[in-house]
Amino acid sequence: MQGTGTVFIVLSGFSYEKFDDLIHRSSAVRDDTYLNAPIYYVLTGRRGAWLHEGYGAAMVVCRDPHNPTGLLAFPEIGQEARGRLAASVLCGLDPPPGGVRLARFTDQDLAQLENALRARRDDRVARIERIDETVMDWRYPVHVLDTARVAEMKGTAFMKIRNKCRKVEDDISTLSLSDPRALKAMRAAQKYWEGSMVLRELDDMDLSTYYTMLFSVIQKWPHLFGGLVFLRGDFPVGFTVYDRPYMGTSNLLANLSDAMISGLADFQVVETCRAMAADHIAWMNFGGSETETLDKFKRKFMPVKSITIHSAEVHYEPRFDVNVRTTAILADQMAAY
Repeated sequence: MQGTGTVFIVLSGFSYEKFDDLIHRSSAVRDDTYLNAPIYYVLTGRRGAWLHEGYGAAMVVCRDPHNPTGLLAFPEIGQEARGRLAASVLCGLDPPPGGVRLARFTDQDLAQLENALRARRDDRVARIERIDETVMDWRYPVHVLDTARVAEMKGTAFMKIRNKCRKVEDDISTLSLSDPRALKAMRAAQKYWEGSMVLRELDDMDLSTYYTMLFSVIQKWPHLFGGLVFLRGDFPVGFTVYDRPYMGTSNLLANLSDAMISGLADFQVVETCRAMAADHIAWMNFGGSETETLDKFKRKFMPVKSITIHSAEVHYEPRFDVNVRTTAILADQMAAY
């Protein structure tokens, strides 16, 4: 991608601190606070990501973690976010074989982008088509929890969760993510979890690479994260990880638990909210869900806010003569963006 105001985000070259400053300096706080979280872009863009700045806004485009020949474009963030930057970036792209998809866009984001595309009078982007999300974790709404409310578990709304937690609270201990033993225990928990997924024929290499990247980033920048590791005896059975709070909200980046231990999943959420509340983090963005079952689980914790976000496919007009056929004779490694 050629043009001014574009930075390729890599862990070894572009400092996280600079990226963090750019994102937060450019940002108006979004309801979907993952868009305000630099570490989210680093993790999701683990195959390659670019930061674009212009028109008083910023936005990130990355390689799709589930489709290495495709790109994901996230909404603009910034006080002047009006869709103009996104329209410029999308019109300037040479779409890769796997296509270009919009990620985490609200209805308002989509409307602003379509207005900005019309104002450009540029027919490079033929149309934006909203699609049903089947892979990423916003098929169902993003939910935000009040950490103090979940930590207290008061009232009839939390009765079932209290009962679930009682089943395990005497058997499960926790380590803070800052404990020197935590990262090794998390790696072990992930390996046990991967084995159980293989046995159930549900193994997911994309998710495994996500955890590998997460552990690497935690080791590199431990001060950016909070979280807990859950142990039954000396055996790690789960963990949670969240990012450094911004404007009172932290985003849950990982929540892995042993599904064979009844009540553990509920207990992990409650204990994580207690740890956040103790650190004066008011809200936890619980994220969205890929399945209805997971969405129902998250709704049990009485979210104070739920945000519906969408995916969309960007359709381009062909740049070349449609009467000319081109066939690859060597594999395209997608070395350039």
